[in-house]
Amino acid sequence: MDPLVLAAAAFTALWVLAWLVFRGRRGKLQVYPLLLIVRFGVALEPYGGGLLPRLLNWVGWFSIALFLVAMVSFYVLIVELIRARYFSGETLPGGAQPGLVPLIPGVTVPLDANLAFILIAVGLAIVVHEAAHALIARASGVKVKDFGLLLLAFIPGAFVEPDEGSLKKAPLASRLKIYSGGVMGNIVLAFIAFLVLTALASTVSTYVVIQEVLENSPASEAGLKPGMVIVEVEGSPVKTIGEFTEALEKLGVKDKGRSVTFNVKVAYEGGELELKVFKPEGRDKIGVTVAQAFEFGLGGSLIIPLLMALFMINLALALINAAPIFVPTPMGALVTDGGHFLGDLIARLGGEDAKRFVTPLVGVVTLAMVISLLTIFPIRVVP
Repeated sequence: MDPLVLAAAAFTALWVLAWLVFRGRRGKLQVYPLLLIVRFGVALEPYGGGLLPRLLNWVGWFSIALFLVAMVSFYVLIVELIRARYFSGETLPGGAQPGLVPLIPGVTVPLDANLAFILIAVGLAIVVHEAAHALIARASGVKVKDFGLLLLAFIPGAFVEPDEGSLKKAPLASRLKIYSGGVMGNIVLAFIAFLVLTALASTVSTYVVIQEVLENSPASEAGLKPGMVIVEVEGSPVKTIGEFTEALEKLGVKDKGRSVTFNVKVAYEGGELELKVFKPEGRDKIGVTVAQAFEFGLGGSLIIPLLMALFMINLALALINAAPIFVPTPMGALVTDGGHFLGDLIARLGGEDAKRFVTPLVGVVTLAMVISLLTIFPIRVVP
């Protein structure tokens, strides 16, 4: 039987068993289909006076600025993806359409070390997101009623529940700081991961490895295979994806109006091969998906992929949470931080009636754009 089918069957069986044993609410544990919630039952009072709350309030102003940048960046990205997908007809290697890639184990995330690193990054990103909410809430005079952990299908997470009464009574600026705190936490963590990756770059040996080869493509006809390491393209050394792309562009591979023939030297199964690739007129790709790989010893084989996953996941989480998204469900609407942020601003400018009309409208339209851009493409941090 297909390993993916076995994994899916085992996953489903575990959730059914958990639901039968713990279904509904049992004290601090709540189990629903594909959702497990563990509450700590610990309330956190607002901070008193002192340096920490004053510092966090200033950080809150910074978080609002970052939040607005993230919201604008989200819509810029969405517009660019809509242009590329629906108006330019661009495609990714392997024929996939440009878009937003959901985390689906076995489909977009391979069932290997990639899944482990990405799940660790998701868990850390959500913990940092919720911790930032809690810190700024307490500094803004808002009590945290409870906090805890959750498991949504296979995705770990955390949550913070501010006291709704004190949150509603808080000044608008304080509420905006609280809403934007989580996005700021994710952006800061992504930036730290990027800085560490940059610092390690000079000590890491890099190479480009082929991950997928499209059938009946120039690459497959030339004999290129997954697992081959690209050493040179027409005599130009290749150690990064940027160098690989630049070499192809210089040869005119992206020009549909011309045919191109060039040599590619690869390392494979302990030796080196030189293969001739012919890209015919009418095509602008050779049909390979490549990944950036690293050699940094055992420690690096763990550190580099984790840092890459942290950067990617935190940036994505920041953008999607800054977007005003409204998801109607039978148990009530799920609203992102961006939805709360936009709703409170609209309420201040146009009143509660405007908020009740505009926020769901903008949120549902944004959700529709996100859904229209979902695409299937492999997500890898480990070659």
